[in-house]
Parts: sequence; structure tokens; C-alpha cells
Amino acid sequence: MMTLENYVSDFLDMVYEDPKLGPKHISLMLAILYFFYRQDCKNPVKVFSSQLREQAKIRSQRIYYYCMKDLKEWGYIKMKPSYIRHEASEVTLRPIGKKG
Repeated sequence: MMTLENYVSDFLDMVYEDPKLGPKHISLMLAILYFFYRQDCKNPVKVFSSQLREQAKIRSQRIYYYCMKDLKEWGYIKMKPSYIRHEASEVTLRPIGKKG
């Protein structure tokens, strides 16, 4: 079972090792982890892009989508977008590192 502590620890190890991860990627992952924690560590996380952007302090939609695409391609998350305005998207945290 994935715990918040293990995931944060593994992710921070990956931040150190992965030169592709920049400040926006890191803040976006921490925002996803914040909502993971707020939803009793249930995976997938149900969240709106506006909530993630606000929590991550990313104002630009373009930058947000660019970073989400990177996180998906690099294997950190899996995303099931909702195309219904009042329905949250699902972001699945994928196992990373040694403990994940």
C-alpha cells in the first residue's frame, strides 16, 4: 500500500536524481500529493485542474498542461481527464522509487 510518507520520500529522491524535474513539476507533484492526503490517501486523486494550479501556484494553463504531460510521460502519474465541466479528473500516483 502506498503511504504519503513513502511517496514523498521516494519523490524527493527522484527530484535529486532526475535533472528533467524543474520547480513547476515539483510544485505540481506536491499539489497532487496535498490532494492525495486530503482525500485520505485514496488513489486515484479526484481533482480539478484549477485546484491543482492554485495549490501549485501555476497561473498559466499552458504551463500546467505542459508539466502534467511531462509527469505522465516520465511515469510519475497516470491521468484520466474529465471533459465534463463539473466533474473532477482522476490523477493516479504511480509507484516510483524503492518503496513505491
